[in-house]
Amino acid sequence: MRKAKVSYIPMAGSGALHLDFQPGPFGDATQASSGEGVGFFSPTGDIQGVTFDDVCERSDNQVLEFDGYRLEVSVRRGKVSYQLRELSPPKKPARVVKEKSA
Repeated sequence: MRKAKVSYIPMAGSGALHLDFQPGPFGDATQASSGEGVGFFSPTGDIQGVTFDDVCERSDNQVLEFDGYRLEVSVRRGKVSYQLRELSPPKKPARVVKEKSA
């Protein structure tokens, strides 16, 4: 598993939490398929970083899912822990071949 650099500065009890798995700069953000946040990926689909929109400092547990990755973050009394899982690649739909009529 890759070790991430954690950036989290809560204000008034909560804030955005960012995990860097590779040094930037990053490209465009990709919205998570579930959860509130975005991910940054290399052109080959490797995860580079993620940002959780709003994480409570006191106690929180959130999950972001992307094509090929699931990231869970937990915060207990200001201490951040995370778990990154690589999911099996999504199955490609069957290729449809169009017939040409003469």
